[in-house]
Formats: sequence, C-alpha cells, structure tokens
Amino acid sequence: MKIAPVIAVLGISGVGKSHLTRAIAKALPSAIRLTASSLLRKELHTTGEKLRTAEGGDVRNNQALLVSALKAERRGRWDRPVLLEAHTFIDNDRELVDVPTDVMRDLDVAGILVLEAPASEISRRRLNDKRKRPRRSVSEIEHQQAHSSAIARKYAAELDIPLKFVKSGDKLAATEFIEQVLEAN
Repeated sequence: MKIAPVIAVLGISGVGKSHLTRAIAKALPSAIRLTASSLLRKELHTTGEKLRTAEGGDVRNNQALLVSALKAERRGRWDRPVLLEAHTFIDNDRELVDVPTDVMRDLDVAGILVLEAPASEISRRRLNDKRKRPRRSVSEIEHQQAHSSAIARKYAAELDIPLKFVKSGDKLAATEFIEQVLEAN
C-alpha cells in the first residue's frame, strides 16, 4: 500500500488555517484534516493554552511528540492524504520558539502551504475569536508573519519539497497546490 502524503498548512495564529482547511477538506473528501494542537492535546492530555505557554524546552519536546501522535491518528488510514494545520513557531508569551526542521522531516511532510493575511485582519480575528489567542500589536503580527514565512522557506529548502504562499481564504489556489502535491506523490 502506498502511503499518502502529509501537506503542512502553516501560518500564524488567526491567519485562517482552520477556515481554509475545512473548505479544502470538503472539496477533497479523501483528505484527513488534523491540527498539530489537537494531536498534542490528545497525546499529552492537556489544553491548548498550556501547550502554547509552556517553557521553550517543553515546547520543543512537545513538537517531537507530534510525530508519534500523527502516526497514531493515521493508523489504518495511511492511504488518505493529511492536511496538517501547524505552526512554524510557538509564541509562548516570553519568546518565539521555532519548530525545528527535523519535526517537519519526521512528519514526512511532502508539501507546505503557507497562509498569509494583512496583520490588521489577523489582529481583528484574534480579538473576535472565542479561542484564547496571543494579543499582539499589528507591527508584532507583521514581524511574526515574516518570521513564519522565513521558517517555511527554510523547511522547503532543507527538505526539498514544494512550497506555496496563498492569501488567507484563497481556496482555489490552495486546492490546486494540494492537488499538485498529491499527483506528484
């Protein structure tokens, strides 16, 4: 049996990963939509807020557990592609803790889709969201989005996998990229 690819859908908190991946999953019903946060919450029996605000070393250790959590979740469904919503770094309120390239390698990511949106829009979404999100100024969000994009470029270069930047909500461009990754794998 051929193992279907994992496609990482990356972007900072509030950019619209969940909204877009829900729409893509409807268009690609064979895809399994997962979030790194939900996998880790399940694996560690904790809350998203405790994961996010952990000390830097704990954040890095948690990311390493993501690999086994994804494998456990995929058991029996290896033939279905995965859309994995994830982050390139965790803003734990004290520092930005980058997710190492090795985590993406060990997750066997075959393509990276990065969502971007104007910082003012991300700020508005964070303020209006029921989920607890980090409160940052528009300029901090701009900086974080640039940092996230740079890390995504690094992942793609080091792993030699395709990378696509799309505007938040651009279902057509995102779906086309995902279909290209699926065809290549």
